[in-house]
Amino acid sequence: MTTPLLPDIDLARIAPLPDDMKRAALRQMKSGFSTFSYKHVRSCFGDLFNIQPAMFGLSEATSYDKIDERLVRVCKAGAELKNNRQIAKALHAFATSGGVTGRHHDFFPLAMGIGRKVSFWLPMVLAFEEQPYAVFIDPRRTRGLTQDARRFAFSMMHERIRASDDDFSDINFAIIRFGADDEQDCRAVRFFSDEGVDLYSLDELESLVASTYRIWQEVWDERTAETRRRKGTGSFF
Repeated sequence: MTTPLLPDIDLARIAPLPDDMKRAALRQMKSGFSTFSYKHVRSCFGDLFNIQPAMFGLSEATSYDKIDERLVRVCKAGAELKNNRQIAKALHAFATSGGVTGRHHDFFPLAMGIGRKVSFWLPMVLAFEEQPYAVFIDPRRTRGLTQDARRFAFSMMHERIRASDDDFSDINFAIIRFGADDEQDCRAVRFFSDEGVDLYSLDELESLVASTYRIWQEVWDERTAETRRRKGTGSFF
């Protein structure tokens, strides 16, 4: 059985931990990872951030009603629709109040060992408060990006975007997370910049990723062996 790759957010929150805590966190990882997907609101990021077409003049921002109509069509009723709606509503309010706009740009994934790539950025450059930003969005309620995890993610952003392309040597980085539900069943944007963050070096990042996947392989092998043992004895409990 092939060992699955870790989602980027999980890699970021686990990699900076000491090895014993890494192992404990990885043992808590489930094969399914989540009961619903945020892929639907991710498909709306271009409209939510008013990404402008490359070959034409400025276009008007998409109204929230149109975005919401799309989410209603594609999301499963219940938790998936509720959570995707909350993220869309929070981002639309943030972008509208801040006059955020942007353009599409493909920042390709950063390779970190054989078959392992990370992508802590959206395929766009945003203008926020008249400054250019590359942005990563963490929509999770739990097991999201801690302070140490954000340091890890910002370091990856630096290596892939600033360090590898002089055109983006002065770009700013931001990670957007979301607060808990309020009385109106909304989640407010929490905006974190990389200002003042002590970044990991590329060698440190590669070491953190390697140790995390070494332990993840061991945990996965243990899990696979236990599954085979249970099947062999006819016991699943």
